[in-house]
Amino acid sequence: MDINGSTQIAGVFGSPIAHTASPALHNAAFAALKMNWAYLPFHVEPQDLRPALAGIRAINFRGVNLTVPHKVLALNMMDEVDMTACKLGAVNTVVVEAGKLHGFNTDGYGFVKALKEDFNLTLKGKRVLILGAGGGGRTIAVQCALEGADKVVVANRTPGRLPDTIALDARSVGRVIGDMDLIVNATSVGLNEGGSLGFPSSLFTSKHAVYDTIYRPAETELMRQAAEAGAKVANGLSMLLHQGAKSFELWTKRKAPLAVMRRALRTAVYGERA
Repeated sequence: MDINGSTQIAGVFGSPIAHTASPALHNAAFAALKMNWAYLPFHVEPQDLRPALAGIRAINFRGVNLTVPHKVLALNMMDEVDMTACKLGAVNTVVVEAGKLHGFNTDGYGFVKALKEDFNLTLKGKRVLILGAGGGGRTIAVQCALEGADKVVVANRTPGRLPDTIALDARSVGRVIGDMDLIVNATSVGLNEGGSLGFPSSLFTSKHAVYDTIYRPAETELMRQAAEAGAKVANGLSMLLHQGAKSFELWTKRKAPLAVMRRALRTAVYGERA
């Protein structure tokens, strides 16, 4: 990478940030399109988010991604917020233009694109069970509603955080799962090898599509159990790819090189050779 006085800078703010695969994703895209851009990770604590955002305005960054725990916090720190980000209640992409911070959310877009790519599935008319009511779960629930899902049920350890919420346990989930087309894991359970929500494989059937937003490890225990029952399964790498590609296009106004970004992501996350 040739850094010089004309290099344009983008990046990602998060806490923690060491695990991020986004620099590999975006820098591969810049290289493929021969763009004089660089994408860097920045560890930013929640209390420092406002001055950090003021900093990117002052030194003319082209934009940043926001990851945990900043997406909701940033909503009221923007000069302008895209309608989709307003509806989703979170910002994950900031574009700096004419000294102003413009907030967008590409997570919902990435989720929709991932379902189409992995399952050839659209959300209109579907019945969806979402496991987890944190920031990711809320975003996915709202996106499902925006896409015309017939029914959205959220299972959470603390019921009541969202409308139509049930307890996140095998008994409660077992009562509703048979009526569902799509099950989405938006919890952190599964990030560690062998981590389990405690669901028996018998809850799943071959009519289910199961999407786990976790992408490391490549196969979570939930995915293994669902696949054992004949369900279609996929992990969150495709969502990461497509939300990142949309951010790239918002910053650069150029079409994202998806094939290049996909290879870079799989190399960074799974060690696969490009």
